[in-house]
Amino acid sequence: MVASVTDTSFLTTDQYADQQLAALSGEDELGRDAFLTLLTTQLTNQNPLDPMDNEAFVAQLAQFSSVEGIKGMQASLETMVGGMREEQMLTGASMVGKKVAVEGGFFDGGNGSRSQGSIDLPNGAESVIFSVYDPASGELVFRETQGSQLPGRLNLNWNGYNREGELAPNGSYVMSASVIRNGKLETAPVTTMAEVKSVSWDPESQELSLEVGDGDFVTLAQVERIGI
Repeated sequence: MVASVTDTSFLTTDQYADQQLAALSGEDELGRDAFLTLLTTQLTNQNPLDPMDNEAFVAQLAQFSSVEGIKGMQASLETMVGGMREEQMLTGASMVGKKVAVEGGFFDGGNGSRSQGSIDLPNGAESVIFSVYDPASGELVFRETQGSQLPGRLNLNWNGYNREGELAPNGSYVMSASVIRNGKLETAPVTTMAEVKSVSWDPESQELSLEVGDGDFVTLAQVERIGI
């Protein structure tokens, strides 16, 4: 009688464990439906002489509950991330046409209009070299050398004229600055009020990018302040 029972298709606890391990080690992941099917099959085909231990059954139910909880948490996080992305895109769209203070020196100017940037000099400088370039061609449009500067923020002003004293055309320009400190030439990042031309979502960094020049982008986190 015992032999007839053990020769059937009933699974012992050890046999079920081996079957489950084989399923988990396969190429396909064990999904929720497959897990339920496997658990139900095991309960239906238990060997009456060697039923599943209570501890093993509880452990499997706990594992299933954990999987369900993780799936629910993942869905909630995906929904939250999607909502945050939509909110950032709406925020970015409202910034198009406004000016933002960013490092990089990008700005629109020329034709006699006054444009301003600034640099931070925490230790002062022996002299400051201020330049304006055409970003498309790389051509130097304007250059000015200023003398010794005290520690603090220094404003850089351009009146929209080139080095020959002629009106520079309206367009996109870039300010740059170099300082001489202790006899050494160093580059100082220039902050300008640049107009936001467009916004886009960077899928790699998962951040909103603002176009502040012709093809030049900065992240929303790089914006120091927003103007009109």
